[in-house]
Amino acid sequence: MKVSAEIIQQIHLQLRDLQNVRAMFPAITSGMIGQSEFATAPFYQQRGFPITFRFSKPLTAERVEEISKIGRWLNQSFVIRLCALLESYQVIPTEKQGRINQEIDGHEEVDIIRRLRNVLAHTSGRYNSANPDERKLYERIVDRFSVEAESADSANEFPLPIDAVLIPLAKGCKRYIQGLA
Repeated sequence: MKVSAEIIQQIHLQLRDLQNVRAMFPAITSGMIGQSEFATAPFYQQRGFPITFRFSKPLTAERVEEISKIGRWLNQSFVIRLCALLESYQVIPTEKQGRINQEIDGHEEVDIIRRLRNVLAHTSGRYNSANPDERKLYERIVDRFSVEAESADSANEFPLPIDAVLIPLAKGCKRYIQGLA
């Protein structure tokens, strides 16, 4: 089916763009405070981005948090774009069209993308542990992708590491699309 090949190619391009831009804004940790130089992660180096970052001043806790926020925003933007793509190709049905077909492999990932996009696009984007729907979604992501994450009680962000969550989400969406065809 031509449409499924088109959307799978579009997902591939979105994922490639995410990986390329995240190579420029990698995840950094508080353990990097005080450093003024570091290499991008092996994950990105293996994908053709052997980048070394040099800062004119050593990293402060504030700068580490600013860079981390950029990475979170990029990951959230990918989720929103992926869901919009699925909606534009009518992979995610509207209420009038019905529901996600739970008989097709990848339906879990499509449903997670849809729910996560709704939270990210219609709120501040931060995880709210007091919201039962968000708590359920948080726990579902952790369980589905075996992510090491903060407890659902203390977390402030959805766990969205590119390698452990976003790539598997995209792969699941591709399986679902192939199943629809």
